[in-house]
Amino acid sequence: MRLFLLSDLHFGRANPDLVAPLLATIEEAAPDRVVIAGDFVQRARASHFRPACEFLERLPVPWDAVPGNHDIPLYNLPQRVLAPRAAYRHWIATETEPRVASDDAVIVGVDTTHRWHHQRGIVRRGQIRRVAEEIRANATERAVVILAHHPFHQSSEIEKRLMLNAPRALESWADAGPHIVLTGHLHKWTVEPFVTRKNKSMTLQVHCGTGLSTRLRGEPNDCAILDVSAERVTIERLSVPEGEFAFIRGQTYSYEVGDAGWINVGNQTSDAG
Repeated sequence: MRLFLLSDLHFGRANPDLVAPLLATIEEAAPDRVVIAGDFVQRARASHFRPACEFLERLPVPWDAVPGNHDIPLYNLPQRVLAPRAAYRHWIATETEPRVASDDAVIVGVDTTHRWHHQRGIVRRGQIRRVAEEIRANATERAVVILAHHPFHQSSEIEKRLMLNAPRALESWADAGPHIVLTGHLHKWTVEPFVTRKNKSMTLQVHCGTGLSTRLRGEPNDCAILDVSAERVTIERLSVPEGEFAFIRGQTYSYEVGDAGWINVGNQTSDAG
């Protein structure tokens, strides 16, 4: 299965000059599905959700998504308490935890937003169990791809606090089998296996940056193409060089599943990058 990964589009703070190039890049990549790791908007307002909805209508292939913390109200406290996902469900998708399966992969959405832990996020015990069951049931026959907004692991230099229950989730899922986790939130590109206390690297993490936002945090706008199967994945980053308005192919990462988890079998840099 070929997936096109996006995150942190942040309509309301999006660069309008990148919308058409991004849509053209997706069409050229010819993915089976687009997967979006939350933060469609800068603020959970109709004026921000409307262009996000229009963007989704222009996608050339089916898409799956989970909400991010910016997709639930921050300043409208009554709505955040009583119906935090109402606007997301109205404008984006009624399902906040989609599940899609093919012969090659199963995509499992995890909604990590929380009305009180607004920026930090949380993965709940029931979600941890549900994903572990998916991994056990599928990992030997097809790739298990977990789609969430908040990262489950991050470097010590990151100032934002790690999501609640993230270490527990990674340990549980590592015991279940190999899987891939796609996240956003940090506006920072990362591809790496996470090594658990049992010295397993069953979790392959892909943190995507921001597809369209003007809040770059020192990194370019980017997105990724993933070709996934039960035993192998290749991940290609596409990013926007400074001063340009095109997504250029860059680094490609290749991983295979070994006895102890994911093994890097080679990285490559595109001539165009």
